[in-house]
Amino acid sequence: LNTHEYFLKIVPSYMVDEYGKKLPHAYQYTFAHREMIQMGHGHQITPVIWFRYDMNPITVRYIYKSKPLYSFLTTVCAIVGGTFTVASIIDSVLFTASELFKKVQLGKLS
Repeated sequence: LNTHEYFLKIVPSYMVDEYGKKLPHAYQYTFAHREMIQMGHGHQITPVIWFRYDMNPITVRYIYKSKPLYSFLTTVCAIVGGTFTVASIIDSVLFTASELFKKVQLGKLS
């Protein structure tokens, strides 16, 4: 015989697009559940189900803003530069290892 509690919190929200047009309202929610055995002075208490509903008075506003072109170009340059850097590190490690292997084969390692 358990007691159950259900919590539902609702937050109203809306979105504004890049042109300033307000899109229809939406609601976000969080849900939680808790189950417990209640005891009272040595004996069990009658099981209960609680529903707790909370409507948040604060409205969340999301504003959509597109990123400028230079942000995209900067990201692409960073990815290309990072790729070349990692490739050059791998190339130098492989070249050094092959040169070391050649010296070992020729017996010139001292």
